[in-house]
Amino acid sequence: MNICFFGLGGVGGYYGTLLTEYFNETNKGNIYFIARGKHKDAIIEKGLLLKKEGGKEEVLIKPHLCTDSVNDLPVCDIVVVSVKGYDLEEVTKEVEKITDENSIILPLLNGADIYERMRPHLKKGFLLPACVYLGTHIESPGVIFQKGGTCQISIGKDPLYPDFYPEKLLTLFKKAGILIEFFENVNIAIWTKYIFIASFALVTATYNKTIGETVKDEKLGILVKNIMQEVALIAGALRIGLPPNIVETSFSKASQFAFETKTSFQRDVETKGIQSEWDLFAGTVIRYAERFNIPVNYTKKTLDKLLRGL
Repeated sequence: MNICFFGLGGVGGYYGTLLTEYFNETNKGNIYFIARGKHKDAIIEKGLLLKKEGGKEEVLIKPHLCTDSVNDLPVCDIVVVSVKGYDLEEVTKEVEKITDENSIILPLLNGADIYERMRPHLKKGFLLPACVYLGTHIESPGVIFQKGGTCQISIGKDPLYPDFYPEKLLTLFKKAGILIEFFENVNIAIWTKYIFIASFALVTATYNKTIGETVKDEKLGILVKNIMQEVALIAGALRIGLPPNIVETSFSKASQFAFETKTSFQRDVETKGIQSEWDLFAGTVIRYAERFNIPVNYTKKTLDKLLRGL
């Protein structure tokens, strides 16, 4: 079996390490990493080090191959994609080169419309909608730090192949110690996460406030809830099936994070400016709103303020 992890940031690095450790112990097949720059160089030289649960446990692994080009890879049985949203279209076209009609593509990145963004560029293979609950980041080149999150992956069926059940992937991941579950309607999980992350990501990045500071600030807290309500209206138009109290329950989840926690989008904006995932969190909302004629003034105004400041 050949498995590729395309993107070795916090998410890809975490699950890539667990699966590589399992493969190295069982000789089940080959794990390939697609990474870039100093991160790739460090993995090739020293391996990839995962610090689990805030460094309480460390796992060091080396994949079969770490490269920055799909031209070095065979056709893969499973491709796990965990890249930034602004790279997704280009990366999906590269994934097409290493998949066939039996390949499973598993996207693990933020966003509610990832399937719609990827499927037009994939002529073959099974593309599984998914979301993940994981607190990780690259601590330094070749080092992944994980703390927080349930570490669970939620996946669903490919709308193009509704009868396909990814038993091979589920069995393999569970044997590797990865928490993963299949849902008949995974869109409930995807949009439940999206309501939280889209609203807090936009507000924390725009006003340069941590999650705790945002909740403490009455005006910013109200803004987060208003954006949540706009996203909830879109989910309703799409008939996702979210509970009526989704805004209240989503906002209350902020208390589960440390006061000083920054969203990944906020960290992106601080380092990369406009080359960030703003389109995943605001562009998606605005496009859906236009389709259903839903007013999303709070999302639009927050995005405008953010872009003017970059």
